[in-house]
Amino acid sequence: MPRAGPTFRFISESPRPGSRPTASSRPGFAFEKLLAQHVGDTIRVSLTLPNERKHEEVTVGHQIIKDVASGRFISVPDFGTGLNIISCPSCSRVENEKFVELAQQVKEITTYALRHRITIAVMGCRVNGPGETDDADLGLWCGPTTVNLKKKDRKLGNFRYDDVLTRLRAEVDKLIAERSAAANN
Repeated sequence: MPRAGPTFRFISESPRPGSRPTASSRPGFAFEKLLAQHVGDTIRVSLTLPNERKHEEVTVGHQIIKDVASGRFISVPDFGTGLNIISCPSCSRVENEKFVELAQQVKEITTYALRHRITIAVMGCRVNGPGETDDADLGLWCGPTTVNLKKKDRKLGNFRYDDVLTRLRAEVDKLIAERSAAANN
């Protein structure tokens, strides 16, 4: 007897995975409940990596499935009290390949702020970037030749790729100082 109704493919996707190694844990939070209930037949993991390293997404996908199966994820994630860097997966809308390098540089230049609860979003395009950076303390969204820097939903300026990191670091320093002063009052 034929099945009633159409068959649909369900794909579980992680919208803001970031870069390795921290990114490999974040998509699992979204997938845990779905995988445990056997919902879906495909997962997709996208990482902020240069094209020649995109194959690592498959390795991370396999690790997520193993981790969920072994119960290594919790339903309500707690990313702790430290620095949280979010980056998009570098899809076809990225207009400058420097975006992937910029995302890695942001991670490197902010290591001194690891113990501070700050979220920085680095988005690769002008389609999603403006809105997806609004909830971050500091957000960068990239165009073909420049990077826009925001503090929450307020634009701080438009910078060349070579200049934006200096300004970002200054903004991180200001944010740390503001929060330290508020905590001491």
